[in-house]
Amino acid sequence: MTFHVRILSPLKATADDLARRQRRYSEAAAPDTEVRVENLNGGPAALNNSADILLSAAAILQQATNAPSGSYDAMLIDCVFDPALQEISECVSVPVFGPTRTTLPLIPLVADNFSIIARSQRQCELLAALVEREGYGDYLHSLRALEISYEEAKQPHLFNRVMTHRLYDAVHEDGAQAIMFGSTTMAISDEMYGAAAGVPLFMPGMVALGVMQQLWRDGLLARPRA
Repeated sequence: MTFHVRILSPLKATADDLARRQRRYSEAAAPDTEVRVENLNGGPAALNNSADILLSAAAILQQATNAPSGSYDAMLIDCVFDPALQEISECVSVPVFGPTRTTLPLIPLVADNFSIIARSQRQCELLAALVEREGYGDYLHSLRALEISYEEAKQPHLFNRVMTHRLYDAVHEDGAQAIMFGSTTMAISDEMYGAAAGVPLFMPGMVALGVMQQLWRDGLLARPRA
């Protein structure tokens, strides 16, 4: 039996960005999992502040209820801020997952603390607030911002260079025992792994999909209600 996962983008992505998200999730999907990344019809072009997240949440909530629940088995919101997660869960009859809320309970299993690395300082702060609300504030050790724009983050060489430096700083200067990225689907290069020096790297989107698949295989995901 195939596990069908509907993944909602948190913004109106470009064709290249949507293809990247689809490719990353498809690569992580098991042979019996079919993932479909769906572009958002409205919402902001980037998530830079709390107002952008609110706009994204409103658009996601509207779009999430459009497709019949019977056409997929579970839904994943492709955003580390988990926008509209609770509201969508109350409106559809399949399990709905937020990457960060799925990832946070796993971090203390392998580390006594963790650091967040996100694109901007404001994103770091917004993620830290979500971590605090979810009850994991005592584990959060430090915040490290890349301080680059959304467009700059799409430039592989620039992104790789800056991220490698921030990883090194978080691990070797801050003493982070794990890293949670402020991204759901970015690729991790050999340089990044080297800078992390074996510290666990949590990519929330990939973690969430893995958890969803395991729950499905073990028969622990509720099937759609009639």
